[in-house]
Amino acid sequence: MIAESLRGLAVPVAALRSLEGNPRRGDVQAVARSLKRFGQRKPIVVRRSDNAVIAGNHTLAAALELGWSEIAVSWADDDDATAKAYALADNKTSALGSFDAADLAAMVAEVEAVDPELLLAASFDLVTDQLPAPGDAPVDGGPGDVWGVIIRCADEREQLALLERFEAEQLDVRALIQ
Repeated sequence: MIAESLRGLAVPVAALRSLEGNPRRGDVQAVARSLKRFGQRKPIVVRRSDNAVIAGNHTLAAALELGWSEIAVSWADDDDATAKAYALADNKTSALGSFDAADLAAMVAEVEAVDPELLLAASFDLVTDQLPAPGDAPVDGGPGDVWGVIIRCADEREQLALLERFEAEQLDVRALIQ
């Protein structure tokens, strides 16, 4: 389901191809959950000369998995080096982001109070109900490793302390606060 404001940008998914050698590994299932619940609200970026997706490869994969016939596209006339540089920049700038613990806790609590199922569509998927101890990250772990947890706390102060610990240890904060 493409947002109405993007309908004029729709092209057949069968005409598109993923960027060869794309180094980003994403969670297609998480993207599919988001697309299924919220629809496509921003276009993917495609190089006009060969229909290669330079930003949004996982969105394309999720749309294909969901059986979509069309997807909204923003076209770019980049040469190969520029297209790959943009793909790298798009992925890296996303990875450089972080969360403000207090704002994250507040937003998760607000959404959870209205509809807990929306958190799953927002990719707050749950891996374990145990908080990893400090230093429990894998020795060979690196960027892209995800440690999901359910944080069950008695009060907001405890929630914030745990979220701050995640950020201090540079762990990915994908937590559902219950």
